[in-house]
Amino acid sequence: MTSPRTWNVTLAGECMVCRPFMLHDEPEFTGVIDLLTDSDVTYAHLEMNLADYKELRWPARGQGIGSFMMADPEIAMDLKSAGIDIVSTAHNHSFDFGAEGLLATKKHCKAAGIAAAGTGADLEQASEPAYLEKKRGRVALVSTSSGNQHFMWAGLPKGALQGRPGVNPLRISYEFVVDENTAANLKEFGRNLNVLKPVKSEKPGAFGILMPGAQQWGDVNTFVVGDRFDIVSRCHQRDLERNLRSVEEAKAMADLVLVAHHFSVADGPRGDTPPKFARDFAHAAIDGGADIYVGHGWHKTLGIEIYKGKPIIYGIGNFFAQSEFIQRVPYDSYDAWGHDVDRLPTLTPAAHPLHPGLDSPSDTWWSSAIIKVEMEDHQLKRIHLHPVEMGRESTPDAPQTRRTGSGEHDFTEGRPMLAKGDDALRILERFQRLSKMYGTNVEIYGGVGTIDLSSAEPAALSA
Repeated sequence: MTSPRTWNVTLAGECMVCRPFMLHDEPEFTGVIDLLTDSDVTYAHLEMNLADYKELRWPARGQGIGSFMMADPEIAMDLKSAGIDIVSTAHNHSFDFGAEGLLATKKHCKAAGIAAAGTGADLEQASEPAYLEKKRGRVALVSTSSGNQHFMWAGLPKGALQGRPGVNPLRISYEFVVDENTAANLKEFGRNLNVLKPVKSEKPGAFGILMPGAQQWGDVNTFVVGDRFDIVSRCHQRDLERNLRSVEEAKAMADLVLVAHHFSVADGPRGDTPPKFARDFAHAAIDGGADIYVGHGWHKTLGIEIYKGKPIIYGIGNFFAQSEFIQRVPYDSYDAWGHDVDRLPTLTPAAHPLHPGLDSPSDTWWSSAIIKVEMEDHQLKRIHLHPVEMGRESTPDAPQTRRTGSGEHDFTEGRPMLAKGDDALRILERFQRLSKMYGTNVEIYGGVGTIDLSSAEPAALSA
């Protein structure tokens, strides 16, 4: 019989970080560092690649709407100095600079003393948990990503061929539920354009449409007839099973298991509720032995669910928002955002727009919370939410509070600072509102949100 093991875990959000930051000493910033360092283990999601440009060849993808995430590897040392112990590296930017950028990122994290999971030289390495030794015990992290393009998926070696470096994927399938009249119209549309395709589905009357732009990937949109309109997303079964095997290994080999899930896709527009496949995977991960599930990818905060006495954070939001300061912006981005690429030598990273999410105001891009989780014997005791802001207010207009540069376009500094006053309250009230749908009560007092299960009955914890 072992004695109960307690853990104080700090969770930070998506780090789109490309500027050194440990030189700053404002109280609102040192307060952030204090929260990161005052824990048994601190996790963050690294939404950035780290490499010297001599380690790279060229941008691996040509689709230029998304930022091409790359920063100086010295940033890893700042992350470590800030108290970050372990990071997830599986996301939709992991392969921006190909295998070279992906592997360099892992190398520089390791050199800084940061454990990293979610990417690797082949699928086995990308899928395996990262382990971290701490005084309280051993910590494991399983990291996976949904929404990546096909060439970003890590692969296994076969015969004389090496495995492909890439991300640990959790692929998704979709069914589009429509009524009979719409189904008939869609079939006619498909027949007339010769894009109607058979599909593998157990649903009677299911059919597919393969649009010309998707022919290179073979992605057929599957439609089924129902009594309502709906989009149903499901985890790819083999990917789900592989990731759950990693969770099972982590449970056997570590004392605390974190699962990080990056999803850049949604069941329609990115709203305020997670897609079905994310909730299914979160529950499956907890059922399989994970202690904490952390979701990210939409760059916004979502609700918190307590499932079987363990926390599911569906959207942890941004923690650093500095993609505007990426120094090397490839041709593809200038082309995608409509700049005159015939004058490419005259274009600079100061051109605007160049980065998604920053071409219009957003009340969720520039704020989140440092989440402090107290666990005892694999059960949640309480959560504290400490709101942070990255240089703009969390209102629809998102007025700027901290600027870098004096040019015509306002560049927002993007560094996390402790939020105050009305801004802090708005950040916490969003968590409160979105968590309520899962039966999770967030109390707000003194600028901090609290979820307290310390007095809950065991039956309630295992619901």
